Amino acid sequence: MAQVELNGDQADARTRMPREAYVLFCGLFLSVASNNLITPLLPAVRAGMHVSLASIGTYVSAYGLARLIVDLPSGALTTRIGPRSVAVVGVVLNSVSSVAAAFAPNFGVLLAARIGAGVGAGLLATVILSALSDVAPPAIRGRAMSLYQVANSLGIALYPLIGGVLGSLIGWRAGFAAGAIAAILSGVILAPVMGRIAATNAARTKGTPPPAPRVRVRHVATAVALAAIFFGVVANMVNRHGFRNTVLPLFASSHLGLNEVQTAAGITVMSLTGILVTIPGAALGDRIGRKPILVAGLAILAVGDFVYPYLTSNFPTFILAGLLVGLGDFFSSSQTALLSDMVEGPRRAMALGAYRFFVDLGALVGPTLLAVLYASYGANAAIWTAAALLLAAAIVGQVGIPRKTRT
Repeated sequence: MAQVELNGDQADARTRMPREAYVLFCGLFLSVASNNLITPLLPAVRAGMHVSLASIGTYVSAYGLARLIVDLPSGALTTRIGPRSVAVVGVVLNSVSSVAAAFAPNFGVLLAARIGAGVGAGLLATVILSALSDVAPPAIRGRAMSLYQVANSLGIALYPLIGGVLGSLIGWRAGFAAGAIAAILSGVILAPVMGRIAATNAARTKGTPPPAPRVRVRHVATAVALAAIFFGVVANMVNRHGFRNTVLPLFASSHLGLNEVQTAAGITVMSLTGILVTIPGAALGDRIGRKPILVAGLAILAVGDFVYPYLTSNFPTFILAGLLVGLGDFFSSSQTALLSDMVEGPRRAMALGAYRFFVDLGALVGPTLLAVLYASYGANAAIWTAAALLLAAAIVGQVGIPRKTRT
């Protein structure tokens, strides 16, 4: 990785979003159904399978652990056998696992299906992210990569509602059946577009090589920049899964006296705000450079976390704090776009596989780390730790990522 092109491209208003990017968006949105449909059905699954809370915890963790294990190999696999083959394997695993779960006779089969779904999800996440980076014109790469974040966020917001309705009307197995249908539809959408992307990439490598990047960065500087980006990824995921999904509901109940509906409303406002600012933030990164967007977003999240113990005293202030934290989410797609700018050719899929690995690592470590701090030292210690990690990631990004250059 002797040559690196850093985000010097300015967004060109005349550059259009490729049609393939929207197709990938739809395929990803369908592929995340199998996991998110099940979220509100876990109590019914526990009752139906007659298992303990610990078993349900194992069931939930198995998905993230399976995805974590496959993240790094998925990038190398995409490079070796091509995006279409990896996508087909991921879709088949996702579909078969959902069908197996729908008809699972016991918890052991259900757990095995959960692991299979996690492996399939890990493969699909990396290959779709890599495909988006391949089809994205450099001038609007941030906006194109933001479709990945939006598809995931919409799935997290909408599918639990659908799963809850299905579970209440038909039963918890219907959630898995719906996931299987969505997985098959994702395959119908993804297989053709992945084939076209692979063919385009192959034709491109046989033609005239692209002009050499204008900015040359030494191996050590490149490694430092990548490490700074990945540290920011981990800090963001620790915050999202540890602070938002674990500590914040506990804090809202114990310190503010909010009920479940009020807590859910605050977190929903935060998530919806994050979705609304994702594409504008990516567009701004395309125009002024990705580094300042990334650093500013991490810093805003740190400030947003920090204000909770001091400025939230009731439901209205809880909502306002959620809006502030949600605004900080404008930087997420700049992380993947910056990686795509820095790493060209076959190694890009491996870099994005590493990105997925650190996403899942933060999601796995965050809840446990902050919950232990909450139990041992109180809510403030957990919140301050999340904020300190974000602030440290912003500082590391400012120092470790080379300044943007214009080409």
